[in-house]
Amino acid sequence: MNERKRISGVRVSCFGGLIALSAALMTGCASTVKNYALDDHFSGTEAMNGSVATPDQCANTPDAVCVVGASFQECIRYYASNAFERGHVDRAIVFMEGDVLSTSGASSSYSKWTPRRRMTTAQLQQSSGGTAYLILARPGVDGSSGNQNRRRTQYETLVMNAALDKIKAKYGIREYGLVGQSGGGGLVAALIAERRDVLCAVSSSGVTSVVYRAREAGRSTDYTGVSFTHVWDPIDQLPRVHPMPGFRMFVTSDETDTDVSFSSQDHYVQAAKKAGLPIFQIMVHGTGSDHHQTSRIGSRVVEDCMLGLPTEQIVRVYTGMNNNDPMTDPASKERSFAGLPVDAAVRPTDKAAGAAPNQ
Repeated sequence: MNERKRISGVRVSCFGGLIALSAALMTGCASTVKNYALDDHFSGTEAMNGSVATPDQCANTPDAVCVVGASFQECIRYYASNAFERGHVDRAIVFMEGDVLSTSGASSSYSKWTPRRRMTTAQLQQSSGGTAYLILARPGVDGSSGNQNRRRTQYETLVMNAALDKIKAKYGIREYGLVGQSGGGGLVAALIAERRDVLCAVSSSGVTSVVYRAREAGRSTDYTGVSFTHVWDPIDQLPRVHPMPGFRMFVTSDETDTDVSFSSQDHYVQAAKKAGLPIFQIMVHGTGSDHHQTSRIGSRVVEDCMLGLPTEQIVRVYTGMNNNDPMTDPASKERSFAGLPVDAAVRPTDKAAGAAPNQ
């Protein structure tokens, strides 16, 4: 990907004195990101073309952080449960969605989502387990400025890592639980090499072995079109993972997944074990025609991990579970085991609102 050929004339700055030209996306010229109201539907066209943010816009956008690095400056949105309204959160679960873009364009389900639906999902997840829950929007989607065509490069990892730093400082967060679906699961695996404050990490059907997955499919580049030399592959970052005490990682996988192959997920798991990481693979039944969606189970697993439940119990409870199964009973039982009240468990009627569509 040669971004030098296309440079936008839009100037952005997140802090006084820092001004830079923003790169346009491969698919077209980036525009100023829309400041989505609660019930505005996210734009697939914006996701494909990318966006930038002015400093004033980011400062006036609810639940957004401005992040700046040597190679980026973005306004990253997040959608938080009501625990964050207190202004201080000691520990939080952060969820990262799957890819919105594919070789055929933006997912048709993406435009069905709104900021209100993201916030509702975060609140339902908090209600089921009790831990503060936040959905962190990846660059270029869900109201964040940026470039989704640069996913699975170091750019995306650096941007998301900087956003976690900003949110941590804002709320005084001491420990994170990270969970992500598909491309978001790959980000989880990449981010644990950057951080020492992640207690629990869950990759749900994650793209954790990027090059292996692409080569297995007979490709000479990643599915994004990015050359292998520019991919920031989580499996290559394993030597840099030095987690905090008590860290555990889980991977939820369906052996019949036809989107992100089980063999590519298992390739990462075996490499992580060889590197000495405490990682545990849970075989589940993913939903969708490709058996790929396992994020609802992943969110329960990371919650149970954050509650301190024993690894063997977590693996036993979720092994063989279908991603569409009601989560009420497991949530209640696990809260009871942890000595917490069970009346806050998510209601069965809330199931649909908590589902995640992206791949």
